[in-house]
This record gives sequence, C-alpha cells and structure tokens, in this order.
Amino acid sequence: MTEALIFDLDGTLVDSLPGIAAALNAALSDAGLPTHPEEKVRDFVGSGSLELARRALPARTETTAEALEAAFRDHYAHTWREGTEFYPGIEEMLASLGGRKLALLSNKPHSFTREIADFLFEKGLFDRVLGQSDDFPRKPAPDSTLALLAGWGISPENARFVGDSAIDRQTAENAGVPFIGVTWGYHHGADLGPVTIQHPRGLSAALG
Repeated sequence: MTEALIFDLDGTLVDSLPGIAAALNAALSDAGLPTHPEEKVRDFVGSGSLELARRALPARTETTAEALEAAFRDHYAHTWREGTEFYPGIEEMLASLGGRKLALLSNKPHSFTREIADFLFEKGLFDRVLGQSDDFPRKPAPDSTLALLAGWGISPENARFVGDSAIDRQTAENAGVPFIGVTWGYHHGADLGPVTIQHPRGLSAALG
C-alpha cells in the first residue's frame, strides 16, 4: 500500500512559469542583459534559482550568477502570485488522497515554496513542505526525501515520488522510492521511466 506521496511543485502541481519568467527577465533587464521567451525559460527551471540564473546568463558577461539570482528573488517576491496557478485537475487529485502522508519537495527557495504552499493549498494538506535551503542538498540528492520518510517512519517502497523531470526521477531512484512521472510539466521529452500519467486523474490507477 502507498502510505505517503512526495510531490515536486513547479511543473507537477502548479504552472509557475509565467511568474518565474517575468522575474528572471526583469532581473536580466535591470542588468542590461538580453531577456528570454517563456519557452526558453522553461528549459532553465528545475535545479534551483542559482542554476536558473547561471543558465540565463549569456557567455562572457560581467554579471555573476549570484547577483542575478539575488535580483531574481527580489522580483519574484512580486511576480509569483500573478504567475502561479494549479494545473487542471490537481485540486481534485489532491482531495482524493486522504489517509496518506503528503509532502511537497522543491528546488525552489524554501521561502517561496512555503509562501506558495500557504497561498494555494488547503491548510494542513501537506505534512511537510521543503524547498531549497541549507538544511539539505538540492535534488537529485536523496537526503531530503530520506529525511521525510524517516520522520514518517515509512519505508521507501511504501511511498511514491511524483514529478515532471529527470531530476525528480533521479531523486526518487537515489532514495529507493518508486517514481511516477507526469507528462504535463516543463520537461517534455525527459526520461520519466516506466510509470507515467498524462492527467492528474491517472494518479489513482498508478498507485495501484
């Protein structure tokens, strides 16, 4: 029996690309650097905000990734509310998972992950919400996933990790947790493994 589910956030439960792209492009524009269309920013997402900044910078620029990340965070504090929404069917899917432990695990900075969770999701839905912080290395390191399981007293085989990227799949594999890939997210063409769903309503069947 699946006793616990660990969900990625961006590209899995919510479409946050508009808010991310707006903040990133504002930061680039402030620095006098070329901006990127949303579809290009999609390719930058998934490995945390510092890696987002690195991927967005043109070659041979004097602007550092750290400076661009700081500017991105400043702008994102104002853009995420208007640029983040549920994918169709997500709220109904989450409401159907009663009786299981649920966690949110993202490479997005923890402060934003927590704010988005508090703003969008029903209070108490997630037992734990973890974003990128100094407490754990970012995905695909398994540390945060293993800490969640240990806190619940649940073995990896009795949990499932749900995500939209190869990074999420690798995180699950590193922790020994079966993975369920979602195909509606940001990483089209990623190797999501043998178990995938095309719509949130498919999760129940994938859980068996």
